[in-house]
Amino acid sequence: MTASNSETSGLLQHVASQQDDMLRTLCRWADVNSGTRNLSGIAEVSKMVSESFAPLADETLAVSVKPQTLVDSHGNLSDCELGDTLVFRKRPDADRRVVLSIHLDTVYPKDSAFQKTRIDGERLLGPGVADAKGGLVVMLHALAAYERFAESDPGSALGWTVIVGADEEVGSPGSSAVFDEYGPGASFGIIYEPCLPSGNLVSERGGSGNFAIVVRGKSAHAGREFDRGRNAVVAAAEIARQLHGLNGRWPRTTLNVARIEGGGPTNVVPELAIIRFNIRYAEPGQEDVIREAVESLLEPKVDGIRFELHGQFSAPPKRMSEPLDKLQSDIARCGQEIGLEFDWETTGGVCDGNRLAALGVPNVDTMGVQGGNIHSHDEYMLIPSLVTRTQLSLLTLIYRSSDFSENA
Repeated sequence: MTASNSETSGLLQHVASQQDDMLRTLCRWADVNSGTRNLSGIAEVSKMVSESFAPLADETLAVSVKPQTLVDSHGNLSDCELGDTLVFRKRPDADRRVVLSIHLDTVYPKDSAFQKTRIDGERLLGPGVADAKGGLVVMLHALAAYERFAESDPGSALGWTVIVGADEEVGSPGSSAVFDEYGPGASFGIIYEPCLPSGNLVSERGGSGNFAIVVRGKSAHAGREFDRGRNAVVAAAEIARQLHGLNGRWPRTTLNVARIEGGGPTNVVPELAIIRFNIRYAEPGQEDVIREAVESLLEPKVDGIRFELHGQFSAPPKRMSEPLDKLQSDIARCGQEIGLEFDWETTGGVCDGNRLAALGVPNVDTMGVQGGNIHSHDEYMLIPSLVTRTQLSLLTLIYRSSDFSENA
């Protein structure tokens, strides 16, 4: 199917006529704070999103997910509740199926000063307008237009599953199980993270994991019984130095010591410290060797000091494959038909596209809007990208419904 087809051309024009409606929807969704920990805000946005997607779907689910287990400031494990993951399904028994996904949570906490959207020329500024509520709007309108296309030949239409998570900004600890259930067997995937500020799309991604080391020593009076104490902060500092020293051991692998907590009054030898760090890595299968290297640092060298390692690798690397190369080629061809030119780039950032790829589903994960300054109070989206990126998704879905891509 190409844009020269009269039916397809009419649908592209219809999408172009929807820009004002898309913008209104995006502002309404973005004006409600849905920081990952703001469960009431998550519920409010989820309700609005569900009301918009449900009329297109055959099945609508709100899936409760397991809480996220975190190391608290006392070095203990605690559970943190997460919002439901939304699932919408259409023609789930179709021969060819696509998984479309994006998250509705943002990085902005409930008390953030960055709360409302505003228009500045062709830019919309606001929390989550690019990452990733703009992608939600693109996905919604692309599917709505695709369903108009599918009415003419429902028997050959793609089946689709939409997964809308509420915990991606903390690594999808709960919604990853939903991907495990609904992702396998799909022909391809589209994830609606924002494209790069340049307009380019991401091809390969590195992997990631978040960890915490709890260091336990022994408290003592710093003046009277200093020698009886075992200083957890000093031990943590030494481990942090050694963790940093692992950088360079493996190509394109980094260990970032992000935070050390611990200590108290200056007249007390501290008995507790916590090291929080992130690992980024390039090659699948590196997880065990990296973890072993970290664990080797934790063999007690001082009597009375104990270490506890918590955390996991949560997003394996996403690498190029023949099916992904074919999907990228199809998307590039669809872009050319509407005059949208872009290149492909590799990034160390991770998203749910990593998780979908690990399930054997080739996917392009930057099919959302164009914008920038994400995760900051200057986050913005280019308003015209609502239309162009929706048209790109629509053409991709139509093209992948055709006989040309049956063996994609």
